[in-house]
Amino acid sequence: MTFKPLGEALVTAYAEVMPDVKFSVVETEGSVSNLARLEGGTAELGLALADVAYMAYNGHIPELAQGTGRIRGVAVLHPSLVHAVVPKGSNVRTLSDLRERRIGVGAASSGTAVTSSILLRAFGVPTNAVMQRTIPFTEATGALLHGDIDASFIVAAAPVTVVRDAMAAGARLLDVRGPALEQLRIEYPFLRPATIPAGTYPGQTEPVQTVRVDVVLLCRGDLDDVLVHRLTDALFRVLPRLTARASYLRSMDVRRAPTPPIPLHPGAAWYYREQELSR
Repeated sequence: MTFKPLGEALVTAYAEVMPDVKFSVVETEGSVSNLARLEGGTAELGLALADVAYMAYNGHIPELAQGTGRIRGVAVLHPSLVHAVVPKGSNVRTLSDLRERRIGVGAASSGTAVTSSILLRAFGVPTNAVMQRTIPFTEATGALLHGDIDASFIVAAAPVTVVRDAMAAGARLLDVRGPALEQLRIEYPFLRPATIPAGTYPGQTEPVQTVRVDVVLLCRGDLDDVLVHRLTDALFRVLPRLTARASYLRSMDVRRAPTPPIPLHPGAAWYYREQELSR
């Protein structure tokens, strides 16, 4: 949900501080599609959820069967929150209750589809025990309200417009917590506990426990070291103006920027070493 506006904000800011480099936005289905473009050489920079980047790099994404060994990290950006939404009147109380239900998981090549499958398996619901519906997030509210799906996963920085619209119509958020989540984090440490504060959405009178996963900025591994050094440096120089267009970037922890789940590009590592030495 935030990739397109964030990509547009990045391109605008980059173009202002690096006028000698041409930037453009390519709209895609999401994390998996972005990784495929980077690996295939049809994009130079891309955004992805950290869990998807990690799994793809290690060859665990079916759509990327050959792995993504050519992709490198630039920076860890902001966290996105898992929103598990069910319609008004639903008797679903936990993720375990979603067995044999129809679940919206975003576009086929979105990170949400991957993240939701990881979470469902952790709660005892394998992929073949649900009916996944690959529908765009923009259609999720309508699908929930019309009874076309029984739940929808949306992974994005809160507040999310489509979640707000669904909650205004009586939908509610599921808590994602418990021993299953603690066990899952041993294998996927980048899925971290989080809270959606009370009042974030209409009718939400209590905080909701969930998980968060970072959004990471990635690049092709064969990009020139000097260019990636410049891109990394420019990212932090334009960050204050980016937060004006993408308020969720205010939750970015710059201390964690050099810690993506895949190896850093040498040009990005060069930048972070300089910053460390200058302190």
